[in-house]
Amino acid sequence: MALRREPTPVGAVAELFDRLHELHLDAGEPGVRQIASGIGRGVLSHTSVHNTFRGPKVPKWGHLELIVDQLGGDTEAFRRLWRLARLAELASSGEGEADAAPPPDSDAAEMAAPPGPSARGADRRFDFVLVTSRIPFSNHTKGFLSAAGAGLDQILQRLVSERKGGWVGWARRDCDLDRVEPSPDLSLLPVMLSEREIELHLEGHCNSTLWPLYHDAIERPEFHRAWRETYRLINKRYAETVVHAAAPGATVWVHDYQLQLVPEMLRERRPDLRIGFFLHTPMPPFELFTKLPDRGEVLRGLLGADLVGFQGRRSLGNFLLLCRELLHLRTSADGVEVGGRTVMTGVYPSSIDVVAVEELVGQPRTERRARQIRAELGDPGVLVAGIDRLDYTKGIEQRMVAYGEILEDLRSVASPPAFIQVATLSRERVARYASLRERVDRLAGRLNGSYGRMGSPAVRYTNNALDFSEVVALYRAADIMVATPLSDGMNLVAKEYVSSRVDDEGVLILSEFAGAAAEFGEAILVNPNDTGKLKDAILRAIAMSPGEQGERMKAMRDRLRARDGHVWAASFVAALQAASSRLADKGGP
Repeated sequence: MALRREPTPVGAVAELFDRLHELHLDAGEPGVRQIASGIGRGVLSHTSVHNTFRGPKVPKWGHLELIVDQLGGDTEAFRRLWRLARLAELASSGEGEADAAPPPDSDAAEMAAPPGPSARGADRRFDFVLVTSRIPFSNHTKGFLSAAGAGLDQILQRLVSERKGGWVGWARRDCDLDRVEPSPDLSLLPVMLSEREIELHLEGHCNSTLWPLYHDAIERPEFHRAWRETYRLINKRYAETVVHAAAPGATVWVHDYQLQLVPEMLRERRPDLRIGFFLHTPMPPFELFTKLPDRGEVLRGLLGADLVGFQGRRSLGNFLLLCRELLHLRTSADGVEVGGRTVMTGVYPSSIDVVAVEELVGQPRTERRARQIRAELGDPGVLVAGIDRLDYTKGIEQRMVAYGEILEDLRSVASPPAFIQVATLSRERVARYASLRERVDRLAGRLNGSYGRMGSPAVRYTNNALDFSEVVALYRAADIMVATPLSDGMNLVAKEYVSSRVDDEGVLILSEFAGAAAEFGEAILVNPNDTGKLKDAILRAIAMSPGEQGERMKAMRDRLRARDGHVWAASFVAALQAASSRLADKGGP
């Protein structure tokens, strides 16, 4: 979406406009002038900036106060200017002050835990507590909460239910957790975030600092003190929730990069707890991780756990090196010595619920829908598919470019392979994701304009979120699945595709930079940055014989069934219990 031209403001708003222009220093950035005009005229609020102006020209700092602060400006002076300008404009138009709500005079009110949904079990103590950034249950039209599919959410739901535990995570304000629980044996323990905290913690530090940094800095990470301070505050809020929910000696399993400070916070408050941490993303190498201003704090946060788990050996190696070089700690192949105790480490590749996928495949409606999908695409001889969240780490642009080269080479072929790309929207309020969406939209349009025919586009591209049953039907319809992220902790789409191929047909093209590549050596492995090699991989998959397909797919399916998501979860919890027992035997805290 392109930025709209706004008329130059006048009067009191013009003074605000000029002041912000002085603060910005960079006259080549039109986004600030547009946003200043919108806020000054009362069109925009701080938290709606991204919803109104989404595009590559929007400043990366998220909202205007952070822009002012980043450039050394006086934030409090800006607040006063904003209020005076808006009041002056309202007075000149005859409107009342009621609509002129200024920014709050202090961050304290917004940083306090906001009111929101509660859940049954809030006053109980649990022997098992799961801690994730969000509670993955969404509202349906009848008000029920569910977690459909076969991914990690479902694996973890079953794990907590079997242990009659509590699940701590962020819940949207519109989720009435008191009305419905996903399972009578599972209690949801929500952590509430204000809009400002979502902006600074999730959209800011988590999605614009840690996420790009932990994925090879494919996009440049941004570093802001206000984001880090909010990250620390939110981690403390999660830890406080666990402190009050965990029974004496309880097992607590904390997940992922959003909550890396929680283990140490728990260790300080509740040394009786058995604490595990699992990082789903890659652990960045020394050269990238050391860019973090709070790098030591993050490492110490992780070392509050009894067991720290990673997706692959490279991530584990990076972590051990960081502990040695930055904290000067002694490490072994499977642990770190810190504070008179040993923090155990290990590799635990995450996985999916294979049985759930196979059960869906076994339903007649799934096969009917798979045939229908192929019919809707014109019954192609070969169907190539990609299913991803729309993210710059997923390699969607590179994939489309490679497919475009195939279409160019096959211009004279009457029935070229068909290609469908599902790219579910995510993090739309973060500017770089809006920019990515525009680029992919343009690329798909260019391919369809160059190679599509009337009623038969070259690329079927959709941003729609699909029901899991529809996703499995598409897995069954696709002859070739292209899972080629530029960086990925695991890539569960690859595992879901393999588990759906109960007939041992189909070809998986997998990035060398996905964690799943360590388990799926029978896939066609490719460097997605090499467009020529990616193109060759697709052509090789198209030409692969049924016999070779069967041998490769069967080997991957057998391995996947032996190491499914339930095995992953159970093995981590067992290792956590063993690590804690070993520490207790040595007389540790």
